[in-house]
Amino acid sequence: MLAPYTLFWERLSGAIAPQVMLEELDVSHCLVHVDMTAGDHRQEAYRSLNPVMRIPALRLPDGKVIGESSAIMLVLGEAHAGSDLVPAPDDPNRPEFLFWLTSMAANGYPIFSRAWHPEQFTTNAEANESVRQRAESHLAEFFAVMDGAIAGNPYFLARGFTALDIYLAMLSEWSADRQALFEANPHVGELCRAVRERPAYRKVLEMHTAPLAA
Repeated sequence: MLAPYTLFWERLSGAIAPQVMLEELDVSHCLVHVDMTAGDHRQEAYRSLNPVMRIPALRLPDGKVIGESSAIMLVLGEAHAGSDLVPAPDDPNRPEFLFWLTSMAANGYPIFSRAWHPEQFTTNAEANESVRQRAESHLAEFFAVMDGAIAGNPYFLARGFTALDIYLAMLSEWSADRQALFEANPHVGELCRAVRERPAYRKVLEMHTAPLAA
């Protein structure tokens, strides 16, 4: 029997979406917490698994380790194709799905880094606030694009629930003001509220927001 998946995670990180995927797929897995505040992601033990030192990472049943939330979700979806969370290569929705997942990962995700950690994007401490403000304006633009692209009701694709919905809901969790975000982007709000009603997502979010045991 194949060994379970192992997800390396941190609270309220990009591990949310892959962890929800694992729960939705109902596949055996275990979790290993990586304390980024303590710098564990920069230690050799983790760097040997994920050289780019980012969270999350997933150890596959064959022992290989991959990183990046979107890549992990693609691999999981294709390994468990019966779930329909990731359209198959011959599915007509596949190109659209890949475009929007990549857009969320490449365009939306990095903006939050600038919004929450502007000091990492300038050598001038006095510029931190302007970097943060510019990131907030870019986030507004990004979510407006997402709001206009949602084709389903309430989910992103007209076909129904997919990994796109999990990923977009995760991004919304990092918003400084989710209520204002949803008021400005009602379709995003409907989608995220629907995803939050799913037992798998609720379970993961409760874990990510609960205090860590001492």
